[in-house]
Amino acid sequence: MLEIQDNDYKGTEILKLMRYAKNYNNSVIGLALLNLDIKSGNIIDFGAGIGTFSSILKSAGFEVTCVEIDPKQVKMLEDNGFKTFNDINLIEDNSIENIVSFNVFEHIKNDVQTLKIIHKKLANDGKLFIFVPASQELYSNFDKKLGHYRRYEMEGLQNLLKTCGYEILSAQYFDSVGYILAKIYKFLNISGGINLVQIQIFDKFIFNISKLLDRIFRKHFGKNIAVTVRKISS
Repeated sequence: MLEIQDNDYKGTEILKLMRYAKNYNNSVIGLALLNLDIKSGNIIDFGAGIGTFSSILKSAGFEVTCVEIDPKQVKMLEDNGFKTFNDINLIEDNSIENIVSFNVFEHIKNDVQTLKIIHKKLANDGKLFIFVPASQELYSNFDKKLGHYRRYEMEGLQNLLKTCGYEILSAQYFDSVGYILAKIYKFLNISGGINLVQIQIFDKFIFNISKLLDRIFRKHFGKNIAVTVRKISS
């Protein structure tokens, strides 16, 4: 079983709130689908949580299988009709065309081991989309509360993926305004979390500005990093 920080309650509550960030979530899914091989319509959601992104993909017509280790979240996924594994090692090697992972690897202590396991599960030329928090300088009390081991640097993440046997297809930053807000958040040393009103205001108004600015700054900075890679056959 992969080792992930045990922050079940707080993490689950944040996931429930983030379901209301529909504009944001749909934009993340759009990035994921840009470079994946979606002809088969089959996708693994690694670290699916409560199924927010899985549900969007399912609504778009994809067949989604989930991987999630938290027992409460596994039950939620199964109750919503998703076939769910609690360990990616239960999936056959060289069998998956597409794997997506949204805000998961920062919770995994040994991310190198996990990337190598996923590499084994992907079919030849299979693709992996990773969406993670960017910039260790932004690491704050909020990251600690959510059980994040790290935030990622663009160059370091790409080098890590190459080391684990992947070819980089695309890499960009995401949410440039969110980066600025996160800097302010850390500077003020705010220890609290987020609430529904804050999420709805950000999603409805601020994120639209961020999407426009990302066209300019996506190669330079953002709150998150989105990378699509392809398995290099050994």
